Amino acid sequence: MRAAAVVTVGFMAAITLSAPAGAAELKLGLRVEATTPGDAAHWGAWLDDGASHATLRVIQSEDDADLPGVRNVRYEQLIEGIPVFGAQAVRQIDASGVTRTVLGRLSQGGAVDTRPSVSEERAVRTVEADLGAGSEVVGTPSLVILPLQNRRDLAYMMWGRADKGISLERYFVSAQTGEILFHYSDLQTATKAVGIGTGVWGDRKKLGVQFDGGTYFAEDRLRPAPFTTYNMNFDQYSYYYGNWASFVARDSDNDWTDGAVVDAHVYAGLTYDYYYRQLGRDGINGHNLPVKSFVHVVQDYVNAFWDPSSSTMTYGDGGTEYGVHYRPLSAALDVVAHELTHGVTDYSWRGIYYGEPGALNEAFSDIMGASVEFYFQPVGDARDHADYWLGEDIAETFNPGANAFRSMAHPTVLGQPDNYSVRYLGSIDNGGVHINSGIANNAFYLLIEGGTNRVSGLHVDGLGAANRDKAERIFYRAFTHYLTPSATFSDARQATIRAATDLFGAGTNEVLQTARSWTAVGVN
Repeated sequence: MRAAAVVTVGFMAAITLSAPAGAAELKLGLRVEATTPGDAAHWGAWLDDGASHATLRVIQSEDDADLPGVRNVRYEQLIEGIPVFGAQAVRQIDASGVTRTVLGRLSQGGAVDTRPSVSEERAVRTVEADLGAGSEVVGTPSLVILPLQNRRDLAYMMWGRADKGISLERYFVSAQTGEILFHYSDLQTATKAVGIGTGVWGDRKKLGVQFDGGTYFAEDRLRPAPFTTYNMNFDQYSYYYGNWASFVARDSDNDWTDGAVVDAHVYAGLTYDYYYRQLGRDGINGHNLPVKSFVHVVQDYVNAFWDPSSSTMTYGDGGTEYGVHYRPLSAALDVVAHELTHGVTDYSWRGIYYGEPGALNEAFSDIMGASVEFYFQPVGDARDHADYWLGEDIAETFNPGANAFRSMAHPTVLGQPDNYSVRYLGSIDNGGVHINSGIANNAFYLLIEGGTNRVSGLHVDGLGAANRDKAERIFYRAFTHYLTPSATFSDARQATIRAATDLFGAGTNEVLQTARSWTAVGVN
């Protein structure tokens, strides 16, 4: 993260988007943290009652890969059948049907008028007018209850995209008055064959492809999830309107020379392999969702992003910013893993991309990006080596301390806070999502490597690099199993402690070091 004032849901700073002037913050007032048998039983009965009276609805139910016989059930809150945005609870049930834990954040407040006075068409026109001529709403608007700081409003929720631009805004338009209540950037970017390709930095690597009609296509069918990489040849019109079929990247002799295509295709596959081998996850949504990557969309674009409206990843071609020249964003394994992890978030805890949950969303992508690097690359201070810098392999000149996007070990080196007490409290960067992510990043770093936090002066022993997989499993389990969309840093602390307890037992060193890491960065 550099000193630029604004960002997208992608990997680094790019554009200015924030809540409209005078808008209240999102606010879910009821925090649920039931981890003792008595509390868990109470809240389990409360969830059952809510489900029977249609104030709660099960939206996900999965067997726990770490705890045999345990099932994790995710509920969303409803008001007269309409979901409350970001209001969810996660319940853990053992084989005998006993509730072990309930964690989440829910909305409290008075009655809400659930009868819209404004038509969906008017709400769509309002969004398109706000975005400007040539823009359009993507997908189908839906009614939600939007919990704001001092009230709850019935709203139409929808995505809007500016005219042929690299943008995606999530809008909430009042279904009673037609005014825009809140918005934020939501770009969080034949026969089987094996090809040989040259990456952006000249390294040779294998890639899964398809052979059809005398041409090889960047379609990998060697893994359970299908992978397709598209070369849009800077045809923004076709990209914008979803006319992708004819843009699947191709090569005549199966010796691929477009480094942006090669790296995007190969690194997406490696990220899938990490999730499957290390964490037991079948791809982005846990059920082998197709993986779609786009390159050569916009020139001079130093960013990458996950698009939740189409479940795709897009990588800019690089360019020059602040006097530094950057290669295509797909050239770094941690960048690709970062963007794919936004998809994992989108299909698990669905962290709202604003404020504290947005910073945790970004941090989780950084954490998994670094983890994938350490899984596949040798440790070292050089290009294509594993380290605690983010995006360090993109710059033409390898100089992480100046040209990387973020540092997990020393966040302040690249302009991020390293302690909750000095967090950014302004409105730019969607309320600091790329800025405040440094706090959770540093907690993860301390959990592994140990050290002393600059602000608190508290020392953490850490688990040691030899136990890196333990830290990865703790954070992955916490974020995907226990966090809900409006999670705060405090919620993340409790979720990781809960995950460490599940995996390694109460009172273990893993639990102790997890708690100390968060305390060191000022999160209690």
